[in-house]
Amino acid sequence: MKIGITGLPSSGKTTLFKALVGADIQTFFDKPNVGSVKVTDKELQKLSEVFHPKKTTPAEITFVDIPGIPGGYENKKRRNEIFSSIKKTDALVEVVDVFSGAQDFEEAVKSFDSDLIIMDLDVVEKRLERLKKEKKSPKTEREKEILEKCKIVLENEKPLIDAGLSEDEILLLRSFEFFTLKPILYVLNIGDKSIGERQILINKVRQIVSKKSEIIAVPVSLEFELSELSEEDKREFLDSYGLEKPVLPEFIEASYRLLGYITFYTVGEDEVKAWTIRKGTNARKAAGKIHSDIERGFIAAEVISYEDFAKADFSFKRAKENGLLRIEGENYIVNNKDIVHFRFNV
Repeated sequence: MKIGITGLPSSGKTTLFKALVGADIQTFFDKPNVGSVKVTDKELQKLSEVFHPKKTTPAEITFVDIPGIPGGYENKKRRNEIFSSIKKTDALVEVVDVFSGAQDFEEAVKSFDSDLIIMDLDVVEKRLERLKKEKKSPKTEREKEILEKCKIVLENEKPLIDAGLSEDEILLLRSFEFFTLKPILYVLNIGDKSIGERQILINKVRQIVSKKSEIIAVPVSLEFELSELSEEDKREFLDSYGLEKPVLPEFIEASYRLLGYITFYTVGEDEVKAWTIRKGTNARKAAGKIHSDIERGFIAAEVISYEDFAKADFSFKRAKENGLLRIEGENYIVNNKDIVHFRFNV
């Protein structure tokens, strides 16, 4: 899972990136910065306390801090270089400057998103022109039909994620790497004086972006300071700003929702590990996340939800006695926070 952090220059992108991956990471202003974040997971932590494994492995998200995108036609070459970096990501975080008051943040969101729409429209129009010169076939006619549908949506200044495309249509369009097919998490970078207005600001942006987007308001500079403190000092710091908890875990949760990801666990004396899969993944495909041999030789999955395991006092024996530990086949859809043991034979 690779998420690109984008936005206008001086919006707070790199500060957010460093708050996520660590203040000590070396960053550059003229090229993308890459770092991974271990996902805080209280259920994983509890499972580790129960099993005392040699190793505990949380899920990870890779973030790419993409240089600020300058405006103006004179910066066209630089803008194109930066946009090419965005294409390589699975989703986008768009950081919006709300803290400085230097610009109307709602207009900034509209302007940035409009750039993405224009660039996608340019790709669609050029491909449609080329298709006119190509020999007709069922495949090219189908491509033309989908692209014309996309063209109408983009000309109406709407992102392709709102075009109602089927999974087959999205698959056909994958090679184009359209910007507006990527889900977006808007991070409103607020000052400490706006902490009490978070929901009001979120509601304003909600009116002008895709309903499939996620929006959170984050005092980025405060979160960066918080990331450098010891656990002991964090509570006092949060209290001084009237915050109940850090916002960055909320940011990670929103990133998961954005991409439709869930977590399942494997447990044992050697390792307790969190695995990331797409929502709707069946047991056989989830097994393949661990190893292709397990997917190929899949026999069954022993499954219990974390909630049921807790009810059984974290005892597999008691869970089995109470009928909470189930045997599922390959088509079982793995749920968020399931604990799974795969039976296989290769």
